[in-house]
Amino acid sequence: MSFEFTCPFCLSRVRVGEEYLGQSGPCASCGKPVTMPTRDPHGGLVHSVQTGKIISPQGESKTRKSDPRDDRRLLRAIVGVAAAVLGLLAIAAIIVALPAARRQMSIAACNSDLTRMKTLAKALNAYCDRYGSYPPPYSVDATGKPLLSWRVAILPFLGYDDLYQEFALNQPWDSPLNLTLIKKMPQVFCSSNSPDAYGNKQPNFVLITGNRTMFPPGKPMSYKQVADTPTLLIVETLNGVTAWSEPGDIDLPLTGPSLGNIAMTSIGGLHTKVALGIDTQGNAVIIPRSTTTAELDALITPNSGDPNASKDWTIHP
Repeated sequence: MSFEFTCPFCLSRVRVGEEYLGQSGPCASCGKPVTMPTRDPHGGLVHSVQTGKIISPQGESKTRKSDPRDDRRLLRAIVGVAAAVLGLLAIAAIIVALPAARRQMSIAACNSDLTRMKTLAKALNAYCDRYGSYPPPYSVDATGKPLLSWRVAILPFLGYDDLYQEFALNQPWDSPLNLTLIKKMPQVFCSSNSPDAYGNKQPNFVLITGNRTMFPPGKPMSYKQVADTPTLLIVETLNGVTAWSEPGDIDLPLTGPSLGNIAMTSIGGLHTKVALGIDTQGNAVIIPRSTTTAELDALITPNSGDPNASKDWTIHP
C-alpha cells in the first residue's frame, strides 16, 4: 500500500510506501527536509506542519543521525543508475560498431573462399606449366562423351595423387567405380560459406567456358597467352552439379556473362555484395554487384584490349 505526497516547497509529487509514514528526509527534487504524514485511527492521512527540519518518529526536532542502511540504499541506487547508463552506452556502442563488424565478417568470409580459389589457380597453373595449356573442362572418351571434370585432372597438383590414381579415367564420373570416390572430395573445391556443398560433395568454384574465354571450344589456352590483366580463371557459383567429379562449369550463353544466384549459370551467389574470382596470375578479383556487363565481359576475355587494368579489383565494397 502507498500514498501520494506533495512537497510543500517545490510542489513535486511522489508515490511513497506505507513504511515511510511519519518519517523525515530530504525531498528527492529540491532536497529540503520534509516530514511524511501519519494516519489517524480511521486510516486517513494526517499531514504534519512542515518546518524544514527533520522530525523523529517521537516528534522531537533534531538532526538525524546517519544510518548505515541509508548508505547502502544510496549505494545500491547509484550502482543501479550507473548500470543502466552503462548499459545504454554499451548498446549505443554496439549499434555504432555493428556495420563495421558486419563488414569485417563479410571480408573474412570472402577471404576464406579466395584462399581456396587461389589454391586451385596455383594447381591449374602448375598443370599449365607441365602440359603447355590448362586442362580441358572435362575429359572425353573416343566418341566425345564427357567423362570427368577438370577437378580430377588437377588432383596430383593439389597433393592428392593417390586419389587421382583411384579414378578409372576412361570411365564417366557416374560409373560404379567412380561413384564410390565422390565421398572423397577435397574441401578446396567448395565454399566454406555454402551450408551444404561439402556435405553433398558439390563444387562451388568453376571455370568459365565458351568463345572469348580461357576455355574456348577446342584446346584451352595458357596463362602465357593472356594479354589483358586481370583475366578471370576461376569464379564462384552456387553448388548445382550432382558431384565434384561431374563435368560442369559456367558455359557462356550468347547473351554473355551475368552476376546472380543461378547455380552453374551466373557468377556469384555466395556473398551478398560481391562475386569472387581469381585471375590467371593467381590474384583475387572482387566483383561488386554493380559491375556492368561490359566490365564483366572484359574480365573474362583474355585478349580484347579492354581497360580493366586501370581499375582496382581487390577492394571490398
